Order: sequence, then C-alpha cells, then structure tokens
Amino acid sequence: MFDRRTAPSAEIDVAEEEHVAWIRGQRDASLWHQAVMAALAYRSDPYGFVPWVLTQPELDRATAGWLFLWPEGSRYLRGERSFLLSHVSSERMCAIFRAVCERSAGIGFVNDSIGLDPDFEPERLRALDVVARGELAEGLIVPRALLDRPFPREQPENRFDLDDGLLLLSD
Repeated sequence: MFDRRTAPSAEIDVAEEEHVAWIRGQRDASLWHQAVMAALAYRSDPYGFVPWVLTQPELDRATAGWLFLWPEGSRYLRGERSFLLSHVSSERMCAIFRAVCERSAGIGFVNDSIGLDPDFEPERLRALDVVARGELAEGLIVPRALLDRPFPREQPENRFDLDDGLLLLSD
C-alpha cells in the first residue's frame, strides 16, 4: 500500500523525476499498474519506469498483461515491428514486448490480483492463436505465464484515478 502522506503532490505525474522516484519507493503493485498505463499511454516514460517495473519481483501479471495486450502483442508475436503509438517509439515498444516475454518465461508473476478489463480477452486469445497456428516469428519467446489463462476481472480501485496521464490521489 502506498503512503499518501509522503506523496510529492496530489497529482502524480510520471513525467516528473521526483514523482517517479516516489512511485518506485512505494512498493505497491496497484499503484505501479496505474503508473505504467500513464507512462506508456500518455507521458512517454522519460524516467524509465516501465523497464524498471518489469524487473520487480512483485510485478502483478495484469500490469505485464496490459503492457503486452494494450499495444497488440499478437502482432509482435507474428514478427511485426511497427506500432503506431503516440507516446512511445516502435523500437522501444518492441523492447517492452521482449522484456515482458522474457519475464514471463523467466521468473513469471507471483502476483495476480489486480485483474484486467475483459476487453483485453480477445487480444489474449489472438496472441494464443498466433502460437497455435504456427505463426510465431522466429526467435521469439512465447509468454506462456502471461497468456495461458484468462486474467481475473479488473478490481475497482478507489485510492487514485488515472486522468489524462496523471494519477489523482484521493485523501
């Protein structure tokens, strides 16, 4: 659980170095999940939060799932290397996909409590279909620990909200 009293602001911005340092120090997988979404979808992750979180033992499977499924990891598994995302380059996105796959094949995910929106299920199934059809690009790792079972349903979170890339902390 994060300590709201130590937060640098009521609006946490992953584009601010001090804010990223605070998020890292909280050791809160749920907070990290929201920060990953803010970094990748809105803020370009200037302080390397996403690569850092992928190395943390307590990383929740849903966070890695969001990183893989939101930008269509099934395309990566087929060998595509161009991803049209406004806040991250295709090269960087491929590095994130690779890191998620390596994490999945390595230590995996001991936490699986956050869950994902059910809208991600079709992309999970597309990724599995790439493997089942033998369409996996040469040299890629199948992220089995990530994909082989459905994600729990996303749990409502009321400690903070993600709004236009800012984490709004509630009192």
